[in-house]
Amino acid sequence: MYKGFLVAFLFYTIGLAIAGLCYLTIGHEYIHAPGLHHIITLITFFLGFLWLLAAAIRYIIGKRTEVLRGIIFTNLLMCLGFALYMVYIIKGTDDNSELGANSDKIYIEESGDTTTLYHGGSPVYLKVKDSVLINFIDSTEIDWNKVESSTK
Repeated sequence: MYKGFLVAFLFYTIGLAIAGLCYLTIGHEYIHAPGLHHIITLITFFLGFLWLLAAAIRYIIGKRTEVLRGIIFTNLLMCLGFALYMVYIIKGTDDNSELGANSDKIYIEESGDTTTLYHGGSPVYLKVKDSVLINFIDSTEIDWNKVESSTK
């Protein structure tokens, strides 16, 4: 089982190392499309899933070795981890999530001498007494009809 684990772990290590090197050397200039490192990572996990299926079929048909058991265990762990990570990312960008719900929300918070304006959960304006410390209002497109106020 140990040998199968090492072989499968080496496969994922090499695939993800190549993706990391591609990101370090080429980078990701066009952010609206997946970069080469994304494609290499996806291919690595897709090939790992196919390897999992082939090893599971060989194991079920009758060749029950410890090496196959290690390969199946490692590939299953990596594929499930990748799938759960993707579900976490997709759920995090869903409109019903906390980030999606606050993306258009604008509110003003007043606490003593401090006034803070938030847009999408991030502060864009901070004023303490007469001093303006943060002012990103000009660089942010704010719909002033959506402003909510809260006083503490």
